Amino acid sequence: MCIADKAIGKGETPMVREARVHTTVLIVQGLLMIGLGLTLFWVSTTMTDILSEVVGCIVAVLLTAAGLLLIGLIDLIGGLTIHKKHRRELHFYLFFAVTSMLAGLFFWFSPWGSVQILAGLAGLQGLFWGSWDFRFASHLFDHPRERRALRMMGGITLALGLLLILGMELGNRLALLLLASYLTYIGIHILLIGLYLYRTWRRISNQESPSAV
Repeated sequence: MCIADKAIGKGETPMVREARVHTTVLIVQGLLMIGLGLTLFWVSTTMTDILSEVVGCIVAVLLTAAGLLLIGLIDLIGGLTIHKKHRRELHFYLFFAVTSMLAGLFFWFSPWGSVQILAGLAGLQGLFWGSWDFRFASHLFDHPRERRALRMMGGITLALGLLLILGMELGNRLALLLLASYLTYIGIHILLIGLYLYRTWRRISNQESPSAV
C-alpha cells in the first residue's frame, strides 16, 4: 500500500475538510439557484392571461419555497459536516439554514406569499450579498484579479438588489422576470466562487498529500 493511501485512511486535515465542505455547498447551491432561476423564466413566459398569471404566481412561490427549504437543508448538512472546533463556521451555516427553512415554510404555507414579497426579500439579500462581496474583496490584497472580479460582481449584485426592491411595485410578470434574473445571476456568482474554492482546496490537498512510494 502506498503512503498516500495510508494518509487518506487516516482522514483529511481540518483545513482541507472545511474547504471541501464550503466548495461542495457553494457548487450545489449555485446549480440549484441557476435551475430555479431558469425555471422561473419559463414560468413567466406562460403568464399570458389573467388565469395563467394567477397559476404562474402560485407555481413560482411554491417553487421558490421548495428551493429555500432545499438550500436550508444543504446548509444544515454542510454545517454538521464542519469540524466541531470551527464554531463560527458552524453557527454561520446553522443561521442560514434556519433562515432559509423558515422563509421556505412561510411561502409554502402562508396565504400572503406573493411574487412581490419574494422580490423584496431577494432584493434585501442582494444588498447584503453585494456588500459582502466588497468587504471580502477589500481583503484580497495579494490577488488583484480576483479582487476586481469580486468588486464587479458585487456591484452587479447591489444593482439587482435595488431593482428587486423597486420591483415590489411592479406587476406579477415583471417582478417574476426580475426575480428569475437575480436567481440565475446569483447562482452563477455562487457557482464561480465554489469552482474557485475547488481549485484552491485541490491544490492544498495535493500539497498536503505525501508522495506515493
